[in-house]
Amino acid sequence: KVRQWPAKDVVEINGDDPYEIASKIALHDWSYSDSAVIAVIDDKAYASCVGKVTGELYGEIPPAKLGEEHFVLNQTNRLNPVFHEFEVSPEYRYIKAEVWWDCILFGPIMIPTGDPDVQLYCYYNGNWMQSSAASNWNVISPPGHEYTFSYVYKPGKWRVGVTDFPTEGNAPRKSFAGITVQGSLLKALLSRKVTYHVDITKYPGVELKLPAIPLNSRDAKFILSWDNPNVCLGFSLIGPAGEVILTEINESAKGELEIDVEKLGGCLEGENYSIAVFSLNETSTPITFKISFDWTEVDDKKEKNSLSSAAEGSILASLLNAPLLYTSPDDVPDVTMDALRKLGVNRIHLVGLESKISSSVVNELKGLGKVKLYREYKEIYDEIREISKRNDVIFTTIDPWTYWYVGELKPAGEWKGALFVGPASYLAAHHGSPVIIIENHPRLSSAVVWHNEFWRRYCDERYDHTPSVAEMYLTGKRIYSFLKDYGFDQQGLETIVTVADQYDIGIPWDRIFPGVANSGRICGSPIDTAYWISRTVFYPALIFVNPALSEEGVKLINGSVSMRTPLGIFSKPFLNTLKIVRESGEERFKYPVLCSFVTHKHRFNERASKYYGAKYQCADGYIPGETETMEPIDQGVMKKYLGSDACIFPDLTESEVVPFYLRRGGFSVAFSTNFSAVTTNLNRGVILWIHGSHGLEKNGGETLFWDPDFSAKFLSKLVKPFAGAARDPNPWRGYEWYLGSTEEPDTMSMDIRGILPFTNLRVPLFPAMGLDWVLARKPIREFLNRLIPFVDPFKVDNLYDGVIGTIFFSRIQYKDYNGTQFDEALGNLHSAGFITSICQTSNTFFHLTLIRHGSVFQVQDPWPTSWYGAVWRETIPRDIALGYTVGEAFTRG
Repeated sequence: KVRQWPAKDVVEINGDDPYEIASKIALHDWSYSDSAVIAVIDDKAYASCVGKVTGELYGEIPPAKLGEEHFVLNQTNRLNPVFHEFEVSPEYRYIKAEVWWDCILFGPIMIPTGDPDVQLYCYYNGNWMQSSAASNWNVISPPGHEYTFSYVYKPGKWRVGVTDFPTEGNAPRKSFAGITVQGSLLKALLSRKVTYHVDITKYPGVELKLPAIPLNSRDAKFILSWDNPNVCLGFSLIGPAGEVILTEINESAKGELEIDVEKLGGCLEGENYSIAVFSLNETSTPITFKISFDWTEVDDKKEKNSLSSAAEGSILASLLNAPLLYTSPDDVPDVTMDALRKLGVNRIHLVGLESKISSSVVNELKGLGKVKLYREYKEIYDEIREISKRNDVIFTTIDPWTYWYVGELKPAGEWKGALFVGPASYLAAHHGSPVIIIENHPRLSSAVVWHNEFWRRYCDERYDHTPSVAEMYLTGKRIYSFLKDYGFDQQGLETIVTVADQYDIGIPWDRIFPGVANSGRICGSPIDTAYWISRTVFYPALIFVNPALSEEGVKLINGSVSMRTPLGIFSKPFLNTLKIVRESGEERFKYPVLCSFVTHKHRFNERASKYYGAKYQCADGYIPGETETMEPIDQGVMKKYLGSDACIFPDLTESEVVPFYLRRGGFSVAFSTNFSAVTTNLNRGVILWIHGSHGLEKNGGETLFWDPDFSAKFLSKLVKPFAGAARDPNPWRGYEWYLGSTEEPDTMSMDIRGILPFTNLRVPLFPAMGLDWVLARKPIREFLNRLIPFVDPFKVDNLYDGVIGTIFFSRIQYKDYNGTQFDEALGNLHSAGFITSICQTSNTFFHLTLIRHGSVFQVQDPWPTSWYGAVWRETIPRDIALGYTVGEAFTRG
């Protein structure tokens, strides 16, 4: 007996024969049915190796010079890019764009400081397509310059864009004693403004077509070799949609490069894969090279047909409320015929997708009644959608689950027989949609290759490797061309759910679709996905056993409230200007949402516009804190700072804006920032957890919380009068330790003006270094302003940057906690949702822990998230309050 679950009635059906098990289930659940679905399966069909394909191609790069262009731009502190157009002629196959400035480098310190982002655009099919981009935080890496590379998707018009606004190479450099001079030393020392140098380098090359590659070829290897050791070459594998699957560049003199790909997908008629080879050197003579290739051809057609027929058959049976039975392609098993006769079936839906079904099987079934046969995928897709009147898309794979190392974030191996097709079919039946197995369709099987290869290589290096817009666009267009041809691309936004783990369908895949669809993913092992899907399906019932929905409410730990005052030295914490107005403690909440704003944005546009000289503007033209929306839900959201009840699109003040919208939606809001209080609250029961902080994929995924042991740190003891945070174990929102409080959390800024560290004093000729050691507050001036009635004679608000917990010095009051620590601390999450924009933590053990402990949805980012993600973090609660689903709110945000 199954004893894990205390169910009232447990039925066990044992066996190892699929035909017999299906028959037993049918006879147990139906006493009579005039219709049945029969799926054609071959229970002995397994993928097998057909053989290895090998070959060679020879080519030559004609003599050519590198194409070089140089221009300069002034630092603007503006979000809108400054563009420069240039031409790329047909002999070039690869481009590099680098932005740098005259400066002195000492570790992460740049004198003067800068933080440009660079983008390359190709004029492609009548539109500008972003081919590559780099938006690193140059205080972290790489200091002093920004660069990006791109394959030449199409010769002709190109442009480079430089964005110069703070966000979360090979420039001319000389080093001495750990100090690097980049560009002009004189300009670096004397210039108060930064001038950006932009270098464009174009590399000559050629492109060769590869021979036809079968639909499911595996373990592909491509080797580029050449005889001239004085020449550096690179080469790219190009997919049938024009996407760059992988690029390798020579970094040695051995004259050989290799690209290995786990799996290659199919091509439509007239399509092909190709190899682009390019030179990093100018050459006066031709460069000859050889491309050797091999791959293993696999025959998995029978296995795919069996699994697909069973999956689509189960969905059709669910929609018809009919039993599902199985037959082999050659004969109908006796147990199947016996079940059909006992149930009185006279209408049969026979699902044998691309299978060779014996005429004797069809004739035998016709002896019982009418038989409708489905051989083509489009036939069964259309039938399911016609019954349900739904148009949702459920993607999955028959690639076995790739299990992975938690710490290294690398694939560890495949678990044979661990498939996602079962859980995906259950979800598809719930949606009333077919399940689309990507291996069954050439366009999908080839589109997924880049996503898989990119994620396998860079899952553990997410800051340095963000996905290319061009590859997401090109593969996304290919996926949608399939959806259009099969009738799924209709008016409005489709719902698309991908059921697969991160190394089986790469994570960029489902990040393509927001904007054209409401997209999400169910991930983890097949067991995790089955459990998660079941929790999602039954969420409307399960959420009502969450303690947060009880009539008496639930006790949660609410954070402290504090302020700074000179008289604070006489109150707790003593001898410190921080005054705790309300201690952290337990309170009772009804329908609570837990907010943990550890690092966050505070009055960002209002303050950054004064400090950086520019305002953030959304892609739709809205300016946070200024644009009038005419929407009633926004009425009064900015009253605290604007003094008006007007309907304004809110500034980036998430710790106040998010609760504003949640309360409009009927929720109560609890606040905590230390790990123990947060996890205690989650275990007691909340409907939703919204988390603002920093994150990393390392150590199983980690994120910052307020450190209640901050008082033990050396710096805390050194600056005791200023670090009241050491005495505040659980503030309701995080604040910067240097004269900060929950009343005014934003007290330390990044230096862009040449300010003496840990002061607000600007020193002539002192260089700006970009580090977060500027004291934003002016306590003496603030005190004098309070003493003088009616007017504020002293300016006190021009050094705030609107960001709490920026990079180094303003974050020492925080502590990292990883996925293992979460796993140990969490109990039952009671189907709570999780919304965050912390960097790089999706698809880590931290993420998986939330799933396994009962979170029903998670909104997380696999890559670095900009400061401006706060806009989206504010709009999701707003849209939930307006009645949108979380998937719709995610897309709208």
